[in-house]
Amino acid sequence: GNDSHITSLLYGGGAALVNSGGIPWTAAYIDTIGEPTADLRSNIAAEARAKIVYERLINVTDDPGIKDALGFLMSREIAHQMSFEKALHSIQPNFPQGKLPGDPEFNRTYFNMSQGEDVRGSWNEGQDWVYVEQPEPAVDGGDGMATVQLDAESAATAEAMKIRTMSNPEAQPMTGAELGKVNGDQPL
Repeated sequence: GNDSHITSLLYGGGAALVNSGGIPWTAAYIDTIGEPTADLRSNIAAEARAKIVYERLINVTDDPGIKDALGFLMSREIAHQMSFEKALHSIQPNFPQGKLPGDPEFNRTYFNMSQGEDVRGSWNEGQDWVYVEQPEPAVDGGDGMATVQLDAESAATAEAMKIRTMSNPEAQPMTGAELGKVNGDQPL
């Protein structure tokens, strides 16, 4: 190796910082926020998502060779997830992420913001959870919903924008795809 003129002249005989397609390495390849426990949790979640994708791919093929290859790759995702979990649990304490504590008043407070029948479980009851059945109105005195109060001028501006951007469900405009056809159904 290292007999390429590119390797010897441009990189001084060292490894080129490029991927297999020759694209130069960039720091954009690094996916981190700089907090190891949060990064490990992100990696664990990514491996779990990848495993599910392999499962779905296995379910849509009948080819035994493809199923075998996908099964191997799926199994590697499991190995990666377990490795990341072991690394995460070797860091103690590892929750909450970061260094600063949360506000004790809200760390174990569950605000019931749902409409209709509520489901209770370990995420909102027991073990020191404070369950707030009907939270007070929002800090700004609003109803806690995605509503706003507009002054007359802002309301008029919003109404004008609504009218300007309103669609016409009855319209049958000529599309770019239709403009590119010859004889009604043949592409150019």
